[in-house]
Amino acid sequence: MATTSSRALLRAFAALSLFVATAAAADADPTCGASSPPPSSSSPSLVDITAPVDASLVTWEKADGLGASHRVQSSSRADGDDANVSELAFGAHTGTHVDAPRHFARDSDAGIETLYLSWMNGPAMVIDAFDVPALTAEALASLDIPRGVERVVFRTDNTRRRLMRLRAFQRDYVAFTEDGARWMVDFRPDVKTIGVDYVSVAAYDHLVAAHRVLLEAGKVPLEGLVIPEESVRSGWWRLHCAPLLLVGSDGAPARAWLTELD
Repeated sequence: MATTSSRALLRAFAALSLFVATAAAADADPTCGASSPPPSSSSPSLVDITAPVDASLVTWEKADGLGASHRVQSSSRADGDDANVSELAFGAHTGTHVDAPRHFARDSDAGIETLYLSWMNGPAMVIDAFDVPALTAEALASLDIPRGVERVVFRTDNTRRRLMRLRAFQRDYVAFTEDGARWMVDFRPDVKTIGVDYVSVAAYDHLVAAHRVLLEAGKVPLEGLVIPEESVRSGWWRLHCAPLLLVGSDGAPARAWLTELD
């Protein structure tokens, strides 16, 4: 039977052996045995660019926003039910959302389920287009939109006017005209996803024509983004977008966010 002193000696030897083994492994692999740095220092910054869905959310051609009836409590613990259960009642084009071809395209009845997530997720260019009343062909030609880019997010005076945060719908928002949509199709054909900072990719007076040009060319409008200047610089980011998989739908609400490129 080992004495107290011998047991202490054995424990000390075991601890020393473990230390030596760990140090040797660390020399072979510098990451072995090291504690992970905190997420704040190791993870790229993430910026949520989704509009919150609440009663005040701006909604197409409504002066009073989405309204409280967008979510009703069908089961409530306060009323003695076992669980809180909400039911939702709003359109597929509410808040931050994605358009499917069948929304306006005359040559396709394809719904949201036909859109590949890869089209909406990946490197993207955030482009500032301030001080222009519309995204016309002339305005777009003056911007630095790199050739070969597949995803672009346009930040316009809509952001500086905080239109996505105003309850009442504004008809004078900045968006694509028909000739601006054709410019994108003709001169930046690699662009697949087009993000904008209001509820429509098409200007109010070009609603049908601009949508048709983009959707019939296979572009994916990502509408209703919130892109604050204080947290999102212009330039390259990684875009993440996850629309609800609503089979057969002409649109779908989406969660969207940006992370810094590695």
